Amino acid sequence: MRFFRAVLAAALVSGLFGAATGFSAQAQTWPTRTINLLIAFGGGGGGDTAARLFAEFASKELGQPVIIENRPGGGGVVAAIAVSKATPDGYTVALQAVGPMSLRPLMDPPVDYDPMKDFSPIGLLAETPNVIVAGPKFPGHSVQELVDWAKKNPGKLNIGHPGPGTMGHLGAALLASHAGITGTYIAYRSSAHILPDLLGGQIDIACAAYTPLFKQANILAVMTAEPVGFMPGVKSMREAGFPGVYASTWYALFGPPNLPPEIVTKLNAVINAFTHDEEMRKRLNLVGFRGIGGSPADLTKKLIDDKAVWSKVIKDTNIKNEQK
Repeated sequence: MRFFRAVLAAALVSGLFGAATGFSAQAQTWPTRTINLLIAFGGGGGGDTAARLFAEFASKELGQPVIIENRPGGGGVVAAIAVSKATPDGYTVALQAVGPMSLRPLMDPPVDYDPMKDFSPIGLLAETPNVIVAGPKFPGHSVQELVDWAKKNPGKLNIGHPGPGTMGHLGAALLASHAGITGTYIAYRSSAHILPDLLGGQIDIACAAYTPLFKQANILAVMTAEPVGFMPGVKSMREAGFPGVYASTWYALFGPPNLPPEIVTKLNAVINAFTHDEEMRKRLNLVGFRGIGGSPADLTKKLIDDKAVWSKVIKDTNIKNEQK
């Protein structure tokens, strides 16, 4: 009996070792076939455009087709769950945004995944910065003048944003908290839907992801630490006198948990090549995005930092995500 158990144990160890060795060898030669890139939103938007630019670039870099698979639903949750349960062989990865990976778990704790445990972070791809935009009838022409007006007219400021729980909503709440002002938050379906009411004077300001359409209004500041190249003349929040009031919608590549490090390294190298490619940078800028890049550790740090900043804003303002 002892001999039988010893033989069985040796066979199990040998089998596991052989499987691990085989999997490692596959990772070394990866990719050898088509890669599915899940994206958490429908076709036609800025995120979809950025994903398709990356897929086009990655296909050339990796020598295998990278195929886009739109998986909208639940504000990004459907795609997140799908990749968290995928086989960790590098043939299913996802381009996810800040909403489902940082914000949604804070606003909807029962969501069926843990961003820090159920994914392999690969790298930050791009971001579209939020902007603070004033309508033509609003008397303020800078963020400071906006704050001064709001303090002289408590509760009268009407703030448009692209929906409850979005980065635009949270960015507006962060500014209000930081500056000590109050107002009425008005939700719209998207940044583009805000513009008619902003230009018509139905709302005073908007806080939303940048779209070239906002050039028709008065962009007071971009909610980043430094100026953004494709918005010449627009001050950053640091330049406007409000350091720390930053809000951008980032997009990053994630894989299933336990994705082999060799595959993570290869995909991360493609991301950094993409974000440093001059032609890709120009094409991203045209749709209001800028490349980020960096290491998997940088993406992990982004998740940690987001949780520290936005959990307080969400708690203080009791913001709920209405995407179900």
